Amino acid sequence: MKIFILVVGLLELLVGSVLLINPRLMAAYKKANNALLTTARMYGAAASSIGIFAVYIFSNYENSVLHEPFLIVFAVFHFLVSLAIIISFFLKQTRDLKIAIFHALFCVITVYFLLNQ
Repeated sequence: MKIFILVVGLLELLVGSVLLINPRLMAAYKKANNALLTTARMYGAAASSIGIFAVYIFSNYENSVLHEPFLIVFAVFHFLVSLAIIISFFLKQTRDLKIAIFHALFCVITVYFLLNQ
């Protein structure tokens, strides 16, 4: 669980930072309008926050009181991001479900750790 928290946390921090600083570096946002860029930056802020939280939990892993609240927040974040993308897919607002699948996978792994701690 500790390695999972670190790896996914650093991934969220990296992607979040890129989206916050310059979303056009991501292929999906190269030709995005200002509203979409603003939304991408907002997601970047949220992902960076989750990433910082994960690094904090990793750094203080011996404090097991933090594990459950972190896993709940982590699972909810990944579930809701996945759900948002799936809703957009069914409304024909996006054609790509890869990111939804990644977030759903992270949610499932997080729930596994939550139930088996």
